[in-house]
Amino acid sequence: MMLLFDLLITADGTAHPMWGLLPGSTRMQTRLAGLGPQQLTLDAGGAHTLRGHTFHYSTSEARLAAVARTSRPASAPAAEAGEALYHHGSVRASYFHAWFSSSPEATAQLFTAVEPLA
Repeated sequence: MMLLFDLLITADGTAHPMWGLLPGSTRMQTRLAGLGPQQLTLDAGGAHTLRGHTFHYSTSEARLAAVARTSRPASAPAAEAGEALYHHGSVRASYFHAWFSSSPEATAQLFTAVEPLA
């Protein structure tokens, strides 16, 4: 996901242009910014839930609204907690590392949805 943003800013503050597919930037940190098990629920009933984890040393400053957020296992997603899922054109991106085998139905929904996921 880091390459998809407009800029990558290193820990020393140097900005590097990236691919520009997502509006915003990624900033490298010297410490872990995210670590642990996560889940992404793609429907209100929870029938389509992908399991996975997060692990990253950067933060993103997106000029997009998140279409969904991950949560810790057995927890409901919160508005500003968890990893954001961005949907911009045909791009879907997140720090969330999904284990697609955990829910083939959710994987299909994630990659075939025409409208932004909500």
